[in-house]
Amino acid sequence: MVGAGILGRSVYPLYEAALSTKMSGVIMVMFIGTILACMASANGCINDASRAWFSMSRDTLIPEAFSAVHPKYRTPYRAILFILPISMAFGFTGLLDQVITFSIMSALLVYLFMAYMMFKFRKMYPMGSIQHGYVAPWHPFPAIILLVLTLTTLTGMYFGYWVNLLAGLLFYFLASLWFSLHPYKFVDTKAFLKVDATRWPRTRGY
Repeated sequence: MVGAGILGRSVYPLYEAALSTKMSGVIMVMFIGTILACMASANGCINDASRAWFSMSRDTLIPEAFSAVHPKYRTPYRAILFILPISMAFGFTGLLDQVITFSIMSALLVYLFMAYMMFKFRKMYPMGSIQHGYVAPWHPFPAIILLVLTLTTLTGMYFGYWVNLLAGLLFYFLASLWFSLHPYKFVDTKAFLKVDATRWPRTRGY
């Protein structure tokens, strides 16, 4: 009913397909489904991002105001209220493909750093130097597989969304640069040294 080329360029392919049926019931169902999908995406971002802000606030990486916990619901309500309008605004911009691409790219960068840290952490704390709560079996093969899958996905994303990819990398580079030059001087580094030294001895090379 709808050509593959049209659906491939559409931001809302399912809704475009529903319009082609000219059936008001199908169109309404798909419209409601699209709205619910936007809200679900925004809800996931709010839950994820607010707790990330809460953790960073507890670690003094951002202002401590975001570490407040609601006395009744025990949730980081200030972080939620701050993230809520931002997530909802992104969800209803009409540029869902751009927003989702940026979100996926951000997750892939997390996976990239995770794979790298699997190697670095094992080097910093060799087996026997500390009590590991969990030891990843078959190391380093899981890290290598994760690294290959992440780089493959980023390569595939580059062919379709290279502008988004480069813009996202530039954004994170500038944000990291700004954090290093400005907010990092307010970080309470002494708080990180209060960790039990018997369990976490000085790492090799530091």
